[in-house]
Amino acid sequence: MISSFYEKIVGTSTAERNQQKILCVGLTCLDIVQTCKQYPAEDSDQRSVEYRWQRGGNASNTCTVLSLLGSPCEFFGTLSAEEHLKFLQNDMRKYNINFSHCPMVEGVGCPTSTVTLSLSSGSRTILHHNPCLPELTLKNFEQLHLQDYSWIHFEGRNLDQVLAMLQYVENYNNTLNYHENSSTKETDWRRIPITVSIELERPKQELLDLLPYVDVAFISKDFAQSRGYDNMSETLKNISEDAKSGATLICAWGDRGAMARTPDNITVQSPAFPPQNIVDTLGAGDTFNAAVLHFLNKTKLDFIKMGKSESLQVNDTIEKEEKLKRNIEKNYKIESDECSHTEFITQDILQSAITFGCQVAGVKVGLKGYNKIDEIIRDMLES
Repeated sequence: MISSFYEKIVGTSTAERNQQKILCVGLTCLDIVQTCKQYPAEDSDQRSVEYRWQRGGNASNTCTVLSLLGSPCEFFGTLSAEEHLKFLQNDMRKYNINFSHCPMVEGVGCPTSTVTLSLSSGSRTILHHNPCLPELTLKNFEQLHLQDYSWIHFEGRNLDQVLAMLQYVENYNNTLNYHENSSTKETDWRRIPITVSIELERPKQELLDLLPYVDVAFISKDFAQSRGYDNMSETLKNISEDAKSGATLICAWGDRGAMARTPDNITVQSPAFPPQNIVDTLGAGDTFNAAVLHFLNKTKLDFIKMGKSESLQVNDTIEKEEKLKRNIEKNYKIESDECSHTEFITQDILQSAITFGCQVAGVKVGLKGYNKIDEIIRDMLES
């Protein structure tokens, strides 16, 4: 049973008029998935239970779940104009994912992942091949109309160019002077600062250089362990030293659930919600990220509509913002002078967001692929 607060967040799949999109910047690829009773031994010969193609890539998967939950979204990454392009494009259209700004690259094949799913252990083993498809550049990014987006989420890849893109968004936000038309109470959505998030997944220390420019950071278990951290609490404590002032940090840890820190350093935690039978763990982390992004972005838009004098609370309770105790300390170790614009992320909001993320991720690992996630969440709301 999901509370009426979640129903408010997830209860509609239609985009409101003039609502801005969530942009996901990163990779899409072709996943060739083989489902086996058990992971094959080396130099063995066995039949698979099932074989399928699906669209993959972190940013691409995140868009799929965002769209299923009702968030208007756009994928932004380079696309190979060679084989498999039509399959990827048709699948994005199927899920109402905008990809109109993606650069098309001739003469280079599509990145491909060969995935082995083991039914006996629930593991997924991935072999990825990228035939040197060029990454996005700042020049590509500058072609976007930033006023079309309320939130931009980046994969932690192509670090030099992504850093330049983050700085470009920061400069854009600095030019904005948000205001509301006092006579009509209509919000000028083109003047709303963009919230920026990033995923730290790969075990690369250089990813920490991106933290001073993001409002929300998703830290993976693999990245945390590559830094020598053994649990979520230790991860959040140490990573916060490199983050922007007032940034929100979120760490998911598989079957241990997730933990996060609010802009004023309050820690919240959610357990995992495993299904009765684990079917497909491929993309579970992307699903968690997407559910949290959907929840927080919806909260942000509602917060702006209500005005900064009020803040959403769980179970539809509204508390005056002046009652909230925000103790955000300036981080003098980082290069960026900006403080995160995430006053809408309170302790209750973040608690609800990561709980919702764990719930949706739990639904996903009980399904093959992503189909029916929206139907199951809707049934949970109505039960």
